[in-house]
Amino acid sequence: MKAKISHPQKQTFLISELKYIKKRPWPSLMQGETMQDPIHVIKHFVSDKPRKGAGGVEYIEKKYSVKKGSSRINAALLKGYNAIEGIIVESYE
Repeated sequence: MKAKISHPQKQTFLISELKYIKKRPWPSLMQGETMQDPIHVIKHFVSDKPRKGAGGVEYIEKKYSVKKGSSRINAALLKGYNAIEGIIVESYE
């Protein structure tokens, strides 16, 4: 899904590579409007060694997480998109 606003650091992310909150899709996008702004993404360091959390459950690490725009991702998925435009706003590499 493409953003209408141009940004020099805008890039395309596969939705499958993003960690995001599953919530109600953005209503105006579901009614046919175009996405105005790119989503905001945080880039993470992914460990080579498996890491475990509470109860010994392994973390499912992803390279990117969404800081702003999870509802736009949910709308994109419902509309059949597998990628979305965003900008990296933080990096922890």
